[in-house]
Amino acid sequence: MRTDTTVRDVMHREFLGVSESDPLADAAALLVEEETNCLVVLRGGESVGRLGCRDALGALLDTESDGGLTGDGPTGDGLTVGSVMGPPLPTVTPDDSLAVVEERLVSEGVDRLVAVDDGKAVGVVTAGDTLAAGAPRTGDGAYETPIDEDAMAERRAADTPIAGANGGVDPAMEATSTDASGSPTQGVCESCGGLVPELVTMNGQAVCPECRDV
Repeated sequence: MRTDTTVRDVMHREFLGVSESDPLADAAALLVEEETNCLVVLRGGESVGRLGCRDALGALLDTESDGGLTGDGPTGDGLTVGSVMGPPLPTVTPDDSLAVVEERLVSEGVDRLVAVDDGKAVGVVTAGDTLAAGAPRTGDGAYETPIDEDAMAERRAADTPIAGANGGVDPAMEATSTDASGSPTQGVCESCGGLVPELVTMNGQAVCPECRDV
């Protein structure tokens, strides 16, 4: 994964923008047509606001409740984008890393940022863009793999020794070792203490064949 990816590499240079003087109804129609939830409001290339779909819908519904909408479209006070727009979207520069983008998205609670170069909006970068590009999960650019707690629990359970008939660990399992094929190799006799190639279980103890015959 590349850690030197910047906003310039992933931003959308063609983005949806409107001006403050645009009729709100036209901007709302653009939101629906383009299937987006936010438009950047521009003033001579400068990002001065945002128009969210909720803001547009809320304003139009308020107008309708006041009798300002007819079957032919909006009438009455002639709402514009500038009359209902919200504050501008947070910004980044084209040279910022994706780690910076991710931190801004989280801290500002938004799903997109405006890339600004020399005071002018030159693109938009979204949360989806950072995920698609493999953005680092920490501010210093390092990726941290999330820990799968369920998988860890299953692994610990698989490592638990098998219980013997007396409720404890089977002595034969505890005292012997195995080779790569899983066959027993050697173990310590619990009766004589000798190191022998094979143990057998007798009376709950792992013993060598000689002690078994005693």
